[in-house]
Amino acid sequence: MKITAAAWIVLLSSPAALGCGTEPFAPPCAEGSTCDREPAAAPSEEECLEGLAALRVLAGCGVFASRSFGDDSNPGTMEKPVKTLARAVALAPRARGRVFVCPDSYAEGITLPSGIDVWGGFACWARWRYYTEGITNKPATLYSPDEGGPPITVVAAQDDGEGVTDGVSTIVDMHVEHKRRLQPDRSSIAMRLEPGAVVEVLRSVIEADRGGGGKHGEDAVYVDPQPAYGEIGAIGRDACSAATVAGAPAVTTVCGDMVSTGGKGGDGTPDRGGDAEDGKPLPAANPRDTGLGGAGAKDGVRCEHGRDGEDGAPGEPGAAGQGGRLTQAGWEGVPGRQGGTGAPGQGGGGGGGAPGGRSACGNAALGGASGGSGGGGGCGGTGGRGGGAGGASIAIFADPGSKLTLQETRIITGPGGAGGMGGRGQRGAQGVQGGPPGRAPEPGGEYACRGGYGGWGGAGGYGGGGSGGPAIGIAYADDEQLTLDRVTFEIGPGGLGGIADVLDETRDKANRGSGGFAAETMRFSP
Repeated sequence: MKITAAAWIVLLSSPAALGCGTEPFAPPCAEGSTCDREPAAAPSEEECLEGLAALRVLAGCGVFASRSFGDDSNPGTMEKPVKTLARAVALAPRARGRVFVCPDSYAEGITLPSGIDVWGGFACWARWRYYTEGITNKPATLYSPDEGGPPITVVAAQDDGEGVTDGVSTIVDMHVEHKRRLQPDRSSIAMRLEPGAVVEVLRSVIEADRGGGGKHGEDAVYVDPQPAYGEIGAIGRDACSAATVAGAPAVTTVCGDMVSTGGKGGDGTPDRGGDAEDGKPLPAANPRDTGLGGAGAKDGVRCEHGRDGEDGAPGEPGAAGQGGRLTQAGWEGVPGRQGGTGAPGQGGGGGGGAPGGRSACGNAALGGASGGSGGGGGCGGTGGRGGGAGGASIAIFADPGSKLTLQETRIITGPGGAGGMGGRGQRGAQGVQGGPPGRAPEPGGEYACRGGYGGWGGAGGYGGGGSGGPAIGIAYADDEQLTLDRVTFEIGPGGLGGIADVLDETRDKANRGSGGFAAETMRFSP
């Protein structure tokens, strides 16, 4: 039967609880108080071990901890337990290297020196008897409340002169659980063994939460300056101003290491109009004759305006994150790469020139109006950022040089973290109008032709999706460091790879990140 809080206070008010306990590390009786009896002799280590073998704990065989009824100012005796596991572990070297934990929930992360034992199966409210279905149905639960850190980190044995242990940490009847409070890309690890740690786990549950999802890649529109518009086409020169009236010069729009050029306008000569130049870059295949320069007027046929330029090609999608690896630093997934920059729009073609001569200028030696140059194409948008890699879900991570034995224990993981989605690229900038033609004299003169519009810059490519994280029961480095006996595994699935294009309903594009894997155990190379 569970003891009420009031009854517990009565118990703690007993003479033994006031400092007359049986533990050798209990403080003496308080000044001015009396003890009804002499303190009982502390049990021998042999008696402690015989009691534990029979699932019976004796006063004086270790430090006692209870979150519900303890206080860290207490000495850690059976009657006056401490409150936190961290305090109990600190006292343990002076108390036979053992901690007895009441089956409460402890929201703390502890560093456990190898050689300190933790027993979670004795119920403080039932006079520290070993729990049964009639008392409680779960062991003590330890979970870490902070981001990323494991609830238990076991380090190599430490000789601080306070006590001697066997160098092996035995963890019995504990539920060690990593609670999810993960930032993107972070892994969940419930227990970590650092080099030199030696651990035996019995009748326990070691449970990791899901891996943190990869951070989504940023959309380029929010992080990069807007791409530049094309240069406006130049105006053609007026007729009769020279023997050869030069066409409007080509205009150039510089977009990083790429260039868009509006074609030069056609010249005006006395007897005919000159042909204009094409806008660049010309598409490799140009079935619609985009960006071509207009023909000049001749043989009674009027000049042609420049053709509008083609829009730039979109940027290539960023490479997807593929796979990852385990190292001593943990799981290192592969993020997606940034998408490519869109190509600049093609410049518009220049407008054709017009004839001059006696009929237009009253002088057979003077040329006609020249054509305007094509407008420059807009610059392409930059690519979206790649998505981050998903974190792993790992129940136990055993560093090289550590040793781990598991008996009658459940290993549980959540799913691996999903890879982050790739960000969207910017929209390309607008191409602009071509230049107007030069003027013809009135009346009777023939106008030249205008340049074509430049094309839009291509949109930046989507960033690649990040790789999904794995779900791994036990990650270890050395074959001889791992011993398993009646261990069951409940392993979650690997995380989905990050998708790049949200409009891709099949979720099967080439720049989608690779999915994570699931494994009960996995060996890694340091």
